[in-house]
Amino acid sequence: MFKALDNRFVLVLTAVLLLSPLAVAQRFSTGQEVMDAMADQAAPDTTIAKLTMTITAASGHSLTREMQIWTTTGEDDAGANQLIKFTGPADVRGSGFMSVAGAGGVSESYIYLPALDRVRRVAGGQEQDAFFGSDFSYEDITGLTGDIEGDFVYNLLEVTDGPTYVVEAVPTDSADTSYERVVYEVDEALLLPTRIEFYRSGELYKLMTISQTIEQDGFRLPAEIRMETVAAGSVTTLVQTDFELDTEIPDDVFTERFLRR
Repeated sequence: MFKALDNRFVLVLTAVLLLSPLAVAQRFSTGQEVMDAMADQAAPDTTIAKLTMTITAASGHSLTREMQIWTTTGEDDAGANQLIKFTGPADVRGSGFMSVAGAGGVSESYIYLPALDRVRRVAGGQEQDAFFGSDFSYEDITGLTGDIEGDFVYNLLEVTDGPTYVVEAVPTDSADTSYERVVYEVDEALLLPTRIEFYRSGELYKLMTISQTIEQDGFRLPAEIRMETVAAGSVTTLVQTDFELDTEIPDDVFTERFLRR
């Protein structure tokens, strides 16, 4: 009798485990594997899109800016290029930002302000400055190219239902970042980070979420990105539309001359 009860208990327990969401097999066992899988995702070589940026202060006051963005992913170790031109409203129209890969794939960033009529290089210490008054820094904006590889050590903190991987990125001494650590939540099905936490001085400093994605020409692309500065209570939302993928971008787009145009 007891043997029969034991057998039934084992069968019930096995069924429960098989039906449990926690029993879903996961593909990756380390943080590095998760980040490598994201980096290996198919991505367009070039992207042209429209951006709508809405900046909302803690008081609730908001303003909206329109932009056009050009990006290339780069080949091998060439690095990624990015250029953003403001198309409205009038007070920022013509302003621009450019990040280009230099020697060894190291990026150099520049901004153009029509009122000053000059292109200024963004020095290393200025990478953490606000991007045109938004919650994104120049460093954050450059990171939107999708280049997630770098001088970091990746630790898998936990795996939640989905499965979703929680991966901590800790910069090495040679890493070019203002953050002491970054925590990604990566949905296995999308292989995109849906939530990214940025830490400074042991505290959560910024929180970025990708709230909407679209699929176009076989690529999964972020359509809405939200960045919150936690202590300030301010939020900036970026909405990307009108994607043109794998369209040839002339070399002269990523130049100071085009940035001033």
